[in-house]
Amino acid sequence: EVLVLDEADRMLDMGFAPQIKRILQNIPAQRQTLLFSATMPAEIVKIASQYMKLPVQIEIARPGTTAEKVTQELYVVNKDDKPRLLQRILGENRGSVLVFTRTKYGAKKVAFAVRRMGHASAEIHSNRSLAQRRDALDGFKNGKYRVLVATDIAARGIDVKNIELVVNYDLPSQAEDYVHRIG
Repeated sequence: EVLVLDEADRMLDMGFAPQIKRILQNIPAQRQTLLFSATMPAEIVKIASQYMKLPVQIEIARPGTTAEKVTQELYVVNKDDKPRLLQRILGENRGSVLVFTRTKYGAKKVAFAVRRMGHASAEIHSNRSLAQRRDALDGFKNGKYRVLVATDIAARGIDVKNIELVVNYDLPSQAEDYVHRIG
């Protein structure tokens, strides 16, 4: 009766369009379909118009809009200076910090560097097992890890309260991912 596709844009980015179309072709025509995403690319709108009757789009804010209460700062530094800047930022802030890198190799490297700086840290990326990802996220939530270093796998759908700081160590590959990261 109800089909829910959460983070539908990410599903397409990850190459799941054929699977989504197969699901849509094999479920009852009389149903309610819900698509959720902070960004709604044209391909998602196209799928919605093909497979939905009277689709309605509810937009909380214009595309690319960041959260109102988030203060943003930009530091322009050479690549070699990033670790020193991160060390300074971690020293100036006392709360939990979520650090985003573009690659899983980068996440592993930065998490190691953060531990060498004396901060408890964990990493989340696609090379980690489900148990390792759960441990990292649970440890970040309960304070075991002060710093969580992640790829965009953690930019959506995590529910962690009271994060003091989000650091984009590397800029995301797509501009929309920035909105998800700082969420």
